[in-house]
Amino acid sequence: MSPAKDLHSGSEQVRVPKAAELVAARLRKNIIRGEVREGDFLPPEATLLSRFGVSRPTLREALRVLEAENLIEVRRGSRGGARVKPPDGEMAARYTAFLLEYRSATLSDVFEAAATIESACVSSLARRRTPEDLIRLKEAIDSEEAADDLADSLRAQNQFHTLVVQLSGNVTLIALSEMVRRVIDTATRRGLEREGQSIRQLQARHKSDQTHRMLLDYITDSDAEAAARLWARHLRETSKYLRSILDTEDVLDLLD
Repeated sequence: MSPAKDLHSGSEQVRVPKAAELVAARLRKNIIRGEVREGDFLPPEATLLSRFGVSRPTLREALRVLEAENLIEVRRGSRGGARVKPPDGEMAARYTAFLLEYRSATLSDVFEAAATIESACVSSLARRRTPEDLIRLKEAIDSEEAADDLADSLRAQNQFHTLVVQLSGNVTLIALSEMVRRVIDTATRRGLEREGQSIRQLQARHKSDQTHRMLLDYITDSDAEAAARLWARHLRETSKYLRSILDTEDVLDLLD
C-alpha cells in the first residue's frame, strides 16, 4: 500500500480563475440555459459593469472569450452591443471534423460511427413510435421519391436520416449524429458531383428509397431489431459505394 500523502508538506499551486473568466462563465451559463434568447442583446456595458463589479477591460476580455466561442456577436458603434448566438450544431460539427482529421479518422470511421448511432436511434424509434412519427416518416419518404432530380432526392434522403434520429428523442444521440452527419452529407454530395446523372447514381437513389420504405415498415411493426440491422447495413453499403467514387478517405478534404 502506498504511503498516505502528507498534506502538510510541500506546496501545490492552485490557479485562481481570472475575473474575466468568471464573468464569461456566468454569461455563458445564462446563454446556454436560455435565459437570454437568440438574437437578443446582452445588457448594456454600464449595466454589466455594475452587475459584476469589474473594470471595463475585464468585461471586454470576458466578451472576447464568448465571442471566440461563437456565443455572442459583438457589434461596434452607437447601435452596437453583444448579440446572443446559442450553441450551434454546425460549428460543433465543423470542429469535430477538424478533430477527426487531426486524429487520422477516415471516411470509413465516420460511417461506422453513424451506423452505430443511427441504428440505435431507429431501434428506439421502432419501440416507441407514435402515429404522428409514422406520418412524418411517410411524408419524408414521399418527398424524396417525388424529387425531380438527383440533387433534390439526395437532400431529401439525407433529411430522412436526420429525421429518424430526431424522432428517437435522445438528445445526446441527436447531438452526436449532427457531428458526423455533416461529414456524411458532404461526402454524399461530393459523390453526386463526381458521378453526375449516371446509371449507377440512379440505381443508388432507387435502392435508398426502397430501403427507407423497408425501414418504415419495420418501425410501423415495432420490429426494433430488424430496423437496426437494416439501417446499419444501409449505412455501411453507402460508405462502400462512396469510397468507390471519391478519391479521398480524409475527412478534412470533404469540408467546404
